Amino acid sequence: MAYAPDLKLMCILVGYQQITSTMNLKICLAKKVLIFYSVIAPFIMYGSLHNVIHGLIVKDAPSYRIGPFSIFGFLIMPFLLVITYLRNSCIITPDSLTIFKTVYKFSDYDIYIGQKELPFKERPLTSLFKKTYDELLIKERSTNEVVEVKDLDVFEKDIVNIKNAISANKRS
Repeated sequence: MAYAPDLKLMCILVGYQQITSTMNLKICLAKKVLIFYSVIAPFIMYGSLHNVIHGLIVKDAPSYRIGPFSIFGFLIMPFLLVITYLRNSCIITPDSLTIFKTVYKFSDYDIYIGQKELPFKERPLTSLFKKTYDELLIKERSTNEVVEVKDLDVFEKDIVNIKNAISANKRS
């Protein structure tokens, strides 16, 4: 039998090599939020369509509530998913970091990944039992002023990839 290398190790090495060789990384900074809303969106969409069709149009079932999500949830939820993805899309290239339409050049800005601790009542629904949360800090070099702070609602593997991409681009 031939020797089969560890698949997880190979994926990590291939992923790291891809980031360092091309120095391009495209990632959504709100992956956990998107996954959470993608799971509950079909139920909200089905309920709102049922409420509109059977409760307001046909009137064979009582409409439980008249509100934006109970009537227009089938339109609002996909729209929110797309907007959340677009607003949190991040592209790290050799000379800049782009979040949505804002470009931060590495020559003008210092970019860090910091950690903060949140009390239980302020923690997001996607990770209630986690005490420390990562955030992307962007400082302007000339004034040393924090320009942007973005919460990183991504998995640990993605944080490592972002750190590797930022450090590889700072060295070049």
